[in-house]
This record gives sequence, structure tokens and C-alpha cells, in this order.
Amino acid sequence: MRTFIIASLAVLLLEVAIPMGVFAATAGVNDPTSSGGSGSAGTNVAPTSNSAVQLVNPLKGGATLSSFLSDILKFVIQIGTIAIILMLVFVGYTFVAAQGAPAKIEEAKKMLLWTIIGALVLLGAQAISAAIQATVGALGG
Repeated sequence: MRTFIIASLAVLLLEVAIPMGVFAATAGVNDPTSSGGSGSAGTNVAPTSNSAVQLVNPLKGGATLSSFLSDILKFVIQIGTIAIILMLVFVGYTFVAAQGAPAKIEEAKKMLLWTIIGALVLLGAQAISAAIQATVGALGG
């Protein structure tokens, strides 16, 4: 069962992480209709001095370090929330599967305790981030 959970989390992380690759759009490269030069399709055309290269920011608002770190924290909290929910479901299953066996119930209690501690760590990270941002904002940063 643990292998299934680990595999499920790995698939979930891959589904989220793969689309978040960084892509840049350029003007004048591989574009035979641009003013960058005359070339056939598929030919790399170097931009000339009057054509500008434009990079697109894939982070949508990560212009400053604090907003970038805030976006990363939001992403980690979203993934962590999904993991906490999955672990709560698994802990509930473990309690049911224990069928009254004291050793298995103790193991399920420990799993529940560590799941709650993980949730509190996520909540604490968000609270600490908000406190740091408020402090920096009050100091004029």
C-alpha cells in the first residue's frame, strides 16, 4: 500500500511539474515572415539589429524576489495540502483495516499524529511567511 501511495504522489508531482517548464518566445528566429531575414521554414534566422528578442515570463508576476518566493510557497502548500488529504484517507483506511488489533491501532495513531504535525508545519510556514512579509513591509522594504 505504501508503494501505491508513493507511486501516486510521484505521478501527481510529475503531472504538475512537467507543464511548468520554462519556455521563451523569440522574434525573428525560425520565422520566415519576420523582418529578421529571409530564410525557409525550419532554418534558424539570426535576428538583425532592428528586430528585438522578447522573453515571456512564465511565472506571471514573479517580478521581485519576494513575489517569486511567495509563489513557490503557495505551490508547495497546494501540493502539501493534497498530500495531507491523501494521508488522512490512508490513515482512516489503516484504522479500519486494524480490526481492533492493538499494535495496528497504535501504528495508525502514530500515522495520524505525524499527518497532523505535517499539516501544522504547512500552516506554520504560511504564518511565518505572512509575518516576515508584514515585517519587511513595515520597515519600508
